[in-house]
Amino acid sequence: MLFKRLALIASSALGAVVIVLLVIAELRSWQVQNSPQQKLFAAGKIPISPPEGFYSGYVPGLSGSPWQGKRFDAANQSGVNIFVSDGKASAKYPFHTSVGVSSADRQLQVFKINYNNSANTWWIRLFLDEVVLVKPDLFLGKLSINIIPGRPYQIVFFELKRQNARFRLEPK
Repeated sequence: MLFKRLALIASSALGAVVIVLLVIAELRSWQVQNSPQQKLFAAGKIPISPPEGFYSGYVPGLSGSPWQGKRFDAANQSGVNIFVSDGKASAKYPFHTSVGVSSADRQLQVFKINYNNSANTWWIRLFLDEVVLVKPDLFLGKLSINIIPGRPYQIVFFELKRQNARFRLEPK
């Protein structure tokens, strides 16, 4: 009897947490989709040629992040995120790239950055970046997470700017 009661309480608590998280995700998606950056994103275009090399990354309102940007390999439709810690650069979270319809803005063609590959942990595989060219050598991106299949939740906008900087990656 006690075990059943505890199981009921635990499942109710877990259900409440899931509902709260989904409400927060819906609210955040609504904020992103109704932000000033959304108009700029919707007016963006896919690049004539895919990005190649290093693009420095910036998340408005976020300072002190170890994330420095992304390095693209156009020939292999792939890339990796670059992080710096203690003055050392490292490559993390490899991705595959493609062009397709935006998961949230169904009328828009975007450059997709997909982390769903075996090199990443299960929770990183849930993320998807979609970027559009807004100025020469400047992309505006939108990070989303796919918790529920077919229902992406938008988290934040970010910028990628073409740079000639090279990071020396430390061996693993």
